Amino acid sequence: MEPHNFAAPAIRKQLLVADDDESVCALLGAALHTQCDVVAVCDAETALDRLSSGVRFDAIVSDFMLPGISGLEFVSRVREGETAARIPILMISGHGYIGSAAHAAGADAFLDKPFTIAQLRSAIDSLLEPRRQAA
Repeated sequence: MEPHNFAAPAIRKQLLVADDDESVCALLGAALHTQCDVVAVCDAETALDRLSSGVRFDAIVSDFMLPGISGLEFVSRVREGETAARIPILMISGHGYIGSAAHAAGADAFLDKPFTIAQLRSAIDSLLEPRRQAA
């Protein structure tokens, strides 16, 4: 009789990225693929649709400058919703002066562009860490 492995397969963390710059989405996907699965969308409205689709996301990365509604408005809407209100959010922007506004809107962390891959990974680890301990 062959041995059986009854260990549950590792469940990968799901990261939702809202950024209209395809190169930033590609960078985030390439930099974070060992930490989590990345779902990238190009605007906040599509991100809100994804959040309400039933897929469980463990963290969100949002750019400040998005077409349609801004990243700040997106974060505010996420925080108002029942389903996604507790998902940790990282806002990224080349406008460092909006860091305090990002926190006021409900973002858990802010990362100023340009950032290093190490800074990005550290920020994502910090967002996902509380979820690992709670699980």
